[in-house]
Amino acid sequence: MSEGLPDFKAGLRCHDVHAGLRNVDPNSATLTPLADTRMVGMAASLASLIRGQDVVSDGEALKTIVAEQLDISPYAFAPVVETLERAGMVDDVKRRGQKIVSFTENVPFHQNLYDRLGESWREHEPSQLEQEMLAVVDRLAASPVPAEELENELGLDRGDIPRLLEVGKASELIKGVTLIDGEVLYSPFFGFENPELLASLLETHGSGRVAEDLAAVRAHQGLPLDDSAYPALADAISRGFILAPSVTTPAGREQPFAALPYLPDPSLLTVRKTVLEKALAVLACVRCGEHFGGATKTLFPARVLTALLDPNRNHQLSPHSSHKRQYQMLYRMQIVDFVPSGNWVSPKLIVTDDNVEAVRLARDLLTYGEPLEDRAGDDEARGLLSLNSPYQAPLQTVSRRREQKTMSDKEYRAMMDAAMGRAAL
Repeated sequence: MSEGLPDFKAGLRCHDVHAGLRNVDPNSATLTPLADTRMVGMAASLASLIRGQDVVSDGEALKTIVAEQLDISPYAFAPVVETLERAGMVDDVKRRGQKIVSFTENVPFHQNLYDRLGESWREHEPSQLEQEMLAVVDRLAASPVPAEELENELGLDRGDIPRLLEVGKASELIKGVTLIDGEVLYSPFFGFENPELLASLLETHGSGRVAEDLAAVRAHQGLPLDDSAYPALADAISRGFILAPSVTTPAGREQPFAALPYLPDPSLLTVRKTVLEKALAVLACVRCGEHFGGATKTLFPARVLTALLDPNRNHQLSPHSSHKRQYQMLYRMQIVDFVPSGNWVSPKLIVTDDNVEAVRLARDLLTYGEPLEDRAGDDEARGLLSLNSPYQAPLQTVSRRREQKTMSDKEYRAMMDAAMGRAAL
């Protein structure tokens, strides 16, 4: 169960669970056993929002903002800040009575953020149901699983399963497709927008084969496709279920590289699909260098992408004899330009918002197996906050069951400026 999850995964899944539970009436008694997980998930959302602000000078204004944008109840605001304080992510907290007046933030980036929050979650001694919920969410992030196998595979208490499924489906964290052999559960984060196609795939190859192939991709995003080793994966790609851009190998063969990102931001499947397609192309190119580069193969593909993102290197790689072939697809997609260097070239990132985001996304996939930059309630919410635009976390776009009174644009701007010390209320 989740006791076996590393702290990083535990913190990450708390964030996902909070995003999902925002679709459920927060006063529902059925959520009571998930209180600690919700608290840590809220802390992850708040941490992502304030990261980089340095000083929050009006805690009351921030409390209003996060109630509006992140579904952090005003009654939970102080405990959420205290959770971040205990995790060492905020300090110098000024209080007046029970109210948070101001504080400074020292929120780390992804790995350390979720490590510390996962540790904090464990210190809360979460209930068995909470541990089971995180285990289920993490399991479904890897691949679909037959409902009847969930109990044995994760060691769940049989009596808890109906409640887990009830809360999971109500919060849109768990979905299911019904086959002749029973129900198969999957995660909506997984990008399965077409359950009929998923059902067909499962019926053709069986849930076990599909799960094994998809787990292989999740363990190595940008997996070189081998039809004989991964038949279900090859079928899924041929049906357009999984994207797999191809790169020409040194032998002149078109080699597909499969990726299956667990996407917390569904806009990457629709309006920002260009960014996702660019990211998968970047991923395929560096994986090609890693798997088919011969004696000079790429040993650390994530470092290559860090170099492309580094302004101190002028967003440029060192010249190499293979670069023109390996990065030709990125050149044609205008993600990189080729800077001549004798008979070789140096790929240089064309610095646009989409290109930078795509390279970061590809680096997250290489490093963590899933995107972290755009998780619910963090950078995108922050960007929209500055525009005074209402934001709904991804799973809220699936369902919103509660009526909500929202602030006007003018009120919103005033609150945000006050929270960040740009103006007084």
